[in-house]
Amino acid sequence: MPAVGILLPLTVSAYIVLSAVTGELLPPRRPRWLLEVGADVLFVAAWYWLLLALLRRRQRYRQTASALFGLQTVLAAPIIIADWLARRFATEHAWQLPISIVAIALAIWILVASAHILRAALERSLAWCLLLALAQMLIEELVLMAIFGAGA
Repeated sequence: MPAVGILLPLTVSAYIVLSAVTGELLPPRRPRWLLEVGADVLFVAAWYWLLLALLRRRQRYRQTASALFGLQTVLAAPIIIADWLARRFATEHAWQLPISIVAIALAIWILVASAHILRAALERSLAWCLLLALAQMLIEELVLMAIFGAGA
């Protein structure tokens, strides 16, 4: 990804706008869901800035963050729709397996793609980067649950 100064604000803005539009079109899961999107952006930005600083790769932050927010932008709508479908068809057993498979596939996709982005930024093994991406996902979920409650 090129180190263009405007790319990071554009990808972050696109992620926020797409999440907001998709969230408005579908019934929200929680009343403060837009705050959760903002908290997600802040957490991801801070997590990867700190990670790159600790590993002495801070000069790659703009490119790495742009790629990660670009990835989140591409997958935001499918993830929000899968979550809405899971809630919508929670009592219909015939739909639970296909929706769960889609949700798992999306989670794996974002995990592996994030690891590939990290591998390019950190010049470390894919296995190491998979662990870092998984740690980010799990810790972020715990932090958002602590702030916004279960189901965040």
